[in-house]
Amino acid sequence: MSTAPSLSVDDALDSLQRDGYLLLPAALSPQETMLVRSRLDHARTQGWEEGLNSVGNMWFDNLLDREPETFSRLVGHPAVRPYLEGLYGRQCQLRSLRGHINPGPYVQEWHLDFYGYWEERRASAGRRLALAPVGVNTTFYLQDNLPGSGRLTFLPGTHISEPPHLYPHDFDAFQGWAAVQPRIELFPRAGDCVLFLSHMVHRGAKDDDRMDRSNVVCHYQACGMHEAVWHVAQPRPFAGSFPFARG
Repeated sequence: MSTAPSLSVDDALDSLQRDGYLLLPAALSPQETMLVRSRLDHARTQGWEEGLNSVGNMWFDNLLDREPETFSRLVGHPAVRPYLEGLYGRQCQLRSLRGHINPGPYVQEWHLDFYGYWEERRASAGRRLALAPVGVNTTFYLQDNLPGSGRLTFLPGTHISEPPHLYPHDFDAFQGWAAVQPRIELFPRAGDCVLFLSHMVHRGAKDDDRMDRSNVVCHYQACGMHEAVWHVAQPRPFAGSFPFARG
């Protein structure tokens, strides 16, 4: 398993590029974890969610606007900053911040957050100044995801080799293909952060429907994406979206 901070930053980033993900244990202190969890629960009581989808995921895209004093703490958080700076430097741009609550049964579909990654790589090839965008996520877990309760699963190698059935997207064929692939399961605890490449195939799940499960995801990019790019998250406004641009 790719785990930091047992590795140097350079070694950790080598591991990230090799494996597609990096586990950062105890990225948030217990106090930070409790604060973020309580304010995300508050957002739910206020009805701030954008929706609750068919697989049991409730999502919140407006937390930075409604409560910046809490959720801005996660943007370029000190526990992840060395890795983001090592990847992007001052070009690191926050694409979005999204909170999730899974209030009941939850088994996410196999998916990529940056579906358009391979498509954009091909579109940029041969263009002399074009840069193919690459995104990373930092997902902060707010409860213990233990074996038998909750998990995060990756399909290894899918950040290196293009999965089938994406262009055009055949949802059923893609799900069938993913279901029989080798997998890596992570069990992040409360306060842990998982940093991973946004085009890696993954899914979250609850094995115990009674489990209280929530997290907050920051999506980052280093190359602005045009409005037709295929990504799960809508971009935030440009101004103020570069956390390392000053100092």
